[in-house]
Amino acid sequence: MSDTTADALLLDLCVGRRNIDQTQWANLALLLTDAARDDLAVAVRTFVSAGSSAVIGVFDDNFLWTSLIVSVDQAGTPESLATFDRSVAEAAGEMTKAAGEAVKWVQAHYGPCSLGLFVDKKHAETLVRASDKAAAVRTASAAGGLVLSPVPPSLAIALA
Repeated sequence: MSDTTADALLLDLCVGRRNIDQTQWANLALLLTDAARDDLAVAVRTFVSAGSSAVIGVFDDNFLWTSLIVSVDQAGTPESLATFDRSVAEAAGEMTKAAGEAVKWVQAHYGPCSLGLFVDKKHAETLVRASDKAAAVRTASAAGGLVLSPVPPSLAIALA
């Protein structure tokens, strides 16, 4: 992926990338337009609790197509970006089950996970283009194309 996605999320040049799977990184670049990168950066600042991580997984036919793990420091500033290891991606399977396993994996490798968003590719593409992100999330959820867990209180309020 070009550095523009990383640049949109990383506010400090010291922020690192860890364990980047190049295929997932390339798929993430395909998904994120310039506006979507900015929206993602705002969502990280708004919904990821200080001293924790967020994980996003996009599934295509029960295969983990791309992922992003963003860890923020105690001040809430992004400090690292990662994707799932290839072995985790290959073992993903059905989205609901994979989401729970993914959050456990993030907690074991990056510490507390305050946000987990897992969505099928079709709904992810709609979400990144949507002007009303909350409505797109609700639509994906109603269609069974979204697993949102854990959900920070601020996001639960925004979606209500």
